[in-house]
Amino acid sequence: MARDRPDRLVVQVRLDGQPAWLRQFRGADPAAGVSQALARLHRAAELLGQDLDAVAPPLLALPERGILITAPAPGRPMAQLLAEADPVERAALIARIGVWLRHLAAATRARGTFGPRFWLNGLEARIAAASGGWIDADLVAGHMRRMRAEAAPLRGAAVERGLCHGDLTPDNLFADEPRPGALRLTAIDMQGATEMALARDMARLLVWLESRRAEPPGRTRDGIALADWQALAGVPGLLAPDQAPILRFLVGELMLAYYLDSARQPVRRRALVRAIRAWAKDKVTPAP
Repeated sequence: MARDRPDRLVVQVRLDGQPAWLRQFRGADPAAGVSQALARLHRAAELLGQDLDAVAPPLLALPERGILITAPAPGRPMAQLLAEADPVERAALIARIGVWLRHLAAATRARGTFGPRFWLNGLEARIAAASGGWIDADLVAGHMRRMRAEAAPLRGAAVERGLCHGDLTPDNLFADEPRPGALRLTAIDMQGATEMALARDMARLLVWLESRRAEPPGRTRDGIALADWQALAGVPGLLAPDQAPILRFLVGELMLAYYLDSARQPVRRRALVRAIRAWAKDKVTPAP
């Protein structure tokens, strides 16, 4: 058993004698969930080209049963590679993820209008639903005050959008070398892929990395280790300069969201508290 949640079941199976992953969608309309996920996988595969940037392809769809079976991703999880990497290797791996995202989004990139209220509403709903003596109410309230203040100049700002993974974390990317010197990245769990702010996927990756850092980084930007931030944001053509304030805002949003979800993760929570405090102290990026 890999994952059993109210919205979906995920298990490893064998299809025609080969390993595969079965996802059973639950909810009001499982067939629609399968159809939507299938369409998103085909779209991502088409845009990526399935060479060095790829997505684990679908093998079998049974919409009437809410079932979608996909191929396993080749290689090792990027999370493992990052954990073993020295600083130079780590920066290269983070940049490689940025290249994958840039490729995925390339054909769909467009400018839209940023609405920070949407993200603030999501945080307010999470705060209202959160409970437990472990929650630092002062930390949460102070962070929300700063988030609201930084949202004001971002209302109506131009935002770069494009097709994104939706949950861009090193757990959802696998790496292998199909030929010497060529690092292939294959994504899994792309049922949430949609066109949205590119900075959102970038923020998720950066906050995921920071939330798993054992020791405080020497220098930070927007609460993220500076080396990690520069490795990702420095990928040519990935982040336009005027998007940096939006990236900072979404990093702050995800830090608090992850914190409120950390009831059973005290070690990760400590890293997030440290990151939230660093985010507050770091210089605010000038608004566009």
